[in-house]
Amino acid sequence: MSLFPISPALMLGILVALTGLAALLESLSRRRKKRALRRIAGEWGMTYSARDRLRITSKVAAGLPVPGAADVYVLDVIYGALDGQYRYVFTVEYTSGAVRGKRRSVRVAAFSEPRDGRGPDTVTPILLAPDGPSLVEQYRQLAPGAAR
Repeated sequence: MSLFPISPALMLGILVALTGLAALLESLSRRRKKRALRRIAGEWGMTYSARDRLRITSKVAAGLPVPGAADVYVLDVIYGALDGQYRYVFTVEYTSGAVRGKRRSVRVAAFSEPRDGRGPDTVTPILLAPDGPSLVEQYRQLAPGAAR
């Protein structure tokens, strides 16, 4: 006789239900974040894209101010033309650390480049929001014209 009188089929059903619930909660959280970022983009007079449609990941990976950053991924891009510059504010995920273990980080970052396309050497340094507050709050800290 088992200590826990539960059939394997019931246990499987419970695990499947819990996994489904976790997926649903993650989906709702992602939708709420996307709505907030669309609202912020509208306030700034800019455009929101959930994916890196502008293909800025290579520029970000090359200029990320984190030594040894690897596996760089850009998402949730807010972009627009302001004062003769293309401005980008986005979430960047990257892995850092090689000697004492690796750590995955998620931060909001920003940079701008001239509208006339004078070359990659005219891209401003990538600015990372302070680590700690929520991602939506990090976006607000990197608002165009915000004090840094």
